Amino acid sequence: MIDTDVHVEPRSFDELVSYLDAPWRDRTLIDRVPFSRATYKTLDGGGRKDAYPDEGDIGSDPELCGKQLFVDDPIDYAILLPWSFRGFTVDPALDTALASAVNEWLAATWLSKYNAENRYVGSITIAVDDPISAAREIEKWAGHPGFRQVIIGHYGPRPFGHPMYDPIWAAAARHKLPVAMHFRGGATQPLGWTSTGALQYFVEYHSLIAPMAYATHMGSWICNGVLDRHPEMQVLFVEGGFLWYRPFIDRLERHWSRTSQELSTRKTPMEYVRDHFRWASQPIEESPNPQQIADLFEEAEAGDLLMFSSDYPHYDYDPPSKALPRSLKPEVKKRIMSENARVFYDLPTTRPADRFDRAAGRL
Repeated sequence: MIDTDVHVEPRSFDELVSYLDAPWRDRTLIDRVPFSRATYKTLDGGGRKDAYPDEGDIGSDPELCGKQLFVDDPIDYAILLPWSFRGFTVDPALDTALASAVNEWLAATWLSKYNAENRYVGSITIAVDDPISAAREIEKWAGHPGFRQVIIGHYGPRPFGHPMYDPIWAAAARHKLPVAMHFRGGATQPLGWTSTGALQYFVEYHSLIAPMAYATHMGSWICNGVLDRHPEMQVLFVEGGFLWYRPFIDRLERHWSRTSQELSTRKTPMEYVRDHFRWASQPIEESPNPQQIADLFEEAEAGDLLMFSSDYPHYDYDPPSKALPRSLKPEVKKRIMSENARVFYDLPTTRPADRFDRAAGRL
């Protein structure tokens, strides 16, 4: 079982500061850098009540995380999405320095010191507003065995198919590193900004912003030929739902033959989806009618395109036992819970038994 959305963070911001390069580390105001000027606030910061450690921030204690992921729940591998990718500043150079510090910190802690069992899998944090430096950061960490993907947010001054971002996608594709997108805000934009203005309430933002932004970037990658220039590029949409993609792509398909003549694309929109895009399950779409939702998942090809995620340690955490519609076919569930992610991240088919298995009584 592979969890594609596990959030971890330093015990405090001071821990991260030690990984910053000079001159950033020496600046007296560094502890007041606005990582994310969010418009909205979730319930109690968004954390599970039982996931707060005795010391440090939520998601910072490896023993507590290991117990809740690998003992209480039967997770085999946890794909880590680090805390500090949540937002960025107005200074691309500072954003690059922060991204580099997050990668140094993750490599020194969760991917080594905390990872004796090799169950944690890392994501390379980059600053998309500095594409050349972002590509350089990918090149720096691409050979590290613990890093298996690149993590980006949804926000940028342009849709991500724009040529200015091409160095990022070229580097990721060259090293066969998937690109995971998780929604976030930045100092120059409220989290709930849309093409018609800002949303007012958290429920609007949490329900709508990720699908709208993800659809925009997906269409931009397709229409700008990014996936033709970089055929190895793979994208995972995290924490934004799943079923929304089908009506969007169906509409694009219906217009494709008559309105895409100006493009140099080689495939249909649905072919691009099957070859290049995947989705994480949390928050999954649900229905009072289990067969109805199972039929929709089958029509959306969930058995090939969907991967399990829990969103640990947040309040809307999905435990594996309750993450999927119960009426899905067993073979489809198995692919979603394990095989799709195993292939996506090139993970082994088996792993050695370890102390977490013994603690859970699985030996």
